[in-house]
Amino acid sequence: MTGPFTDFDFRLLDDPDFREDSVREELVVPLLSSLGYSASGPHRIIRSRPLQHPYVYIGTVKKPITIVPDYLLQVDGRNAWILDAKAPDEVIDSGKNVEQAFSYAIHRDVRVPLYALCNGRRLTVFDVSRWPSILDVALDDLAGAWPMVLGMLGTKAAWPEGRPPGFLPDFGLALRKAGLTHDQDGKKIWNMFTSVPVRTIARIEDGLYSVTAPYVQEESAHMLTLDFGSEGYAKFLAALPTDLRERVRVALTRQPYQVALEDSEAPLITVVADPGDKVHTNANESYCPFIAEEFVREPR
Repeated sequence: MTGPFTDFDFRLLDDPDFREDSVREELVVPLLSSLGYSASGPHRIIRSRPLQHPYVYIGTVKKPITIVPDYLLQVDGRNAWILDAKAPDEVIDSGKNVEQAFSYAIHRDVRVPLYALCNGRRLTVFDVSRWPSILDVALDDLAGAWPMVLGMLGTKAAWPEGRPPGFLPDFGLALRKAGLTHDQDGKKIWNMFTSVPVRTIARIEDGLYSVTAPYVQEESAHMLTLDFGSEGYAKFLAALPTDLRERVRVALTRQPYQVALEDSEAPLITVVADPGDKVHTNANESYCPFIAEEFVREPR
């Protein structure tokens, strides 16, 4: 999975004649197509839908909506998110453009959890219940973040083999449910995972990092979530190839504090980890991270 813009010349964005309509046609249209949307079917693109009541109430305040975003995206026939295209010189991470997109997203006739803006240079995605953005990626670097973008915004039509990347049953939760996290004396059973292909690396908060990776045993496929603190992070970085080590270190110092790796560049590592004690739940699943203690890189 490499994303939709492998052949686009991003120097065109510096041409004063490359405006909002060009962003829509040259960048947003192929992006939405790659994400699995079309003008018909269950995963629809609805263009510039007007509102019957062009205002929204936030508490007791009545706020007029002065823009209609270019695209309302539906998944399985339900409103899923909106996308507004802007010219390359427009600000899309704060200010009026973001405020108006939010007001549209929470309108009673729309009500979507995600709203996004694209100015040709960047794609910025917001959650109506979180601040700041949950994704901010340069379009000329979209290939590196494509699995994450696809998992967040894509449809089943775009997912490999009909399912989203990352949406495998959680291995830690499976062990917990099966009663396999502790021995008969109540002591935690430590685990050694070999040939783990690191796919996603994230900084959850200061001093807490997480790695997710698919894990296949015989005929069962699961997703591993490995959490670790600052000491473990130093060990993890040391286990990475030198060029990837610096890329990860820099990426985790700025939004979205996450790195997604393609299959061809994902390093294989052996991990020693203990079962975690906490089960986390989000809108899609529950998962129980392992607490990683040691990392050793394997040859590919």
